[in-house]
Amino acid sequence: MHFLENIRLALASLKANKLRSVLTMLGIIIGICSVVTITTIGNSLKDTLNSALNMLTGQTINTYYDYVHEDDLEVKEQLSEKDYISTEMLDEFEEHFDGKYLVSRTSSVGHGTLTNSEGKEVNIAVFGASEGFIRENKYFYKLLEGRYPTIEDNNGKKHTILVSDLFVEQYFGKNYKALGNDINISINGVGNIDFTIVGIFSLSDSYIKYNAEKGKSRDQLATPAFIPYYTATSLKEPASDHDIYPTFVICDNKTDSKKAIDEIQAFFDSKYRNAKYWKPMFYNMSEEMDETMMIMNILTIVLTVIAAISLLVGGIGVMNIMMVSITERTREIGIRKALGAKNGAIRVQFLIESAILCLVGGGIGVLFGMLNGFLVEVIGNMILKSFPEYAEFVVLDIRVSITAIIASLIFSTIIGVFFGIYPANKAAKLDPIDALRYE
Repeated sequence: MHFLENIRLALASLKANKLRSVLTMLGIIIGICSVVTITTIGNSLKDTLNSALNMLTGQTINTYYDYVHEDDLEVKEQLSEKDYISTEMLDEFEEHFDGKYLVSRTSSVGHGTLTNSEGKEVNIAVFGASEGFIRENKYFYKLLEGRYPTIEDNNGKKHTILVSDLFVEQYFGKNYKALGNDINISINGVGNIDFTIVGIFSLSDSYIKYNAEKGKSRDQLATPAFIPYYTATSLKEPASDHDIYPTFVICDNKTDSKKAIDEIQAFFDSKYRNAKYWKPMFYNMSEEMDETMMIMNILTIVLTVIAAISLLVGGIGVMNIMMVSITERTREIGIRKALGAKNGAIRVQFLIESAILCLVGGGIGVLFGMLNGFLVEVIGNMILKSFPEYAEFVVLDIRVSITAIIASLIFSTIIGVFFGIYPANKAAKLDPIDALRYE
């Protein structure tokens, strides 16, 4: 019999027994749906996490301290202030690399107050921030107007300031064009200092909610503001002349993090060549990200294998229904054999029916798996919207893997053929005379 004719007969058989066919395919549908759902969500979450972490930490190098003599079995000398990286070293570092790498530095200047035109006191928390700190945290302090403090502001110890949109609302009023205005802040322990507003950033809703939980209303909040780091240190000496765990920011996106680590390590190795106990070491979060991705890959594979077990149950159901179908169509098989049909033709007919049954079930399972992925994307992004500080740079984008779909359809077809072999062989071996006598 022609191959296309076998497919037509198989589809006609499914149509003639709709409910039985659907119930038979249920195991295949559930199995394929589970496999597609798990692989789709697993791969999409991995890509989303990888993208978000790269955005936040891909261009930053972190510091830790390692014992110089790793093979020394004696009790290790405790870390002390003399082992930490000094601010002098950091100044030399930025001068040496001339903007290629920046140090993320921040220093608290103090609590400040201003009085607005209505006579109300406005609170503000003033921090010194280097351009490295601004670059590192730009996703948390999203610029609305103007610019961030620059290296020129920092080196010139300029009295420029970056304020929040809430501060502008508190001090100037809503929709006021505050950019370029001068303000005078009375800072505790420092005095009255004039600053020029060069930028306005969006204060996150989470910051407002956090303070609201502490009983502070929106109008009472001491919103953060940032001035150049060296301006801050000229106004108020930092508590320490050491930075314990400095963070370094890669300014050129084309610079590989491994190359950056090697260059930063070489610089500080020259400073610590005579260190007796401890020296700084450097790493990028991509190392931890690689481990996280590997764990997620393993979890996805394990869960997929577990979900695929249900396909075996579905395959047994297919075998069972094919046995029933052969019993019902014994006379048909006898007539075909009497008309000259060979065993191979009978065998192929039932194998195709079994494969079509599983392939249709697999197709339905794929559609349900894609629908599940879409629902997870909608629900996940709705949840993320309740965390606006993360929603800006974490967007859950569920993408169905074409490879997973093709593999699922091929696997479901293989299941159909595998579990259809025994019933097909049984049909092919029927004696035509006995088959024609069957009632």
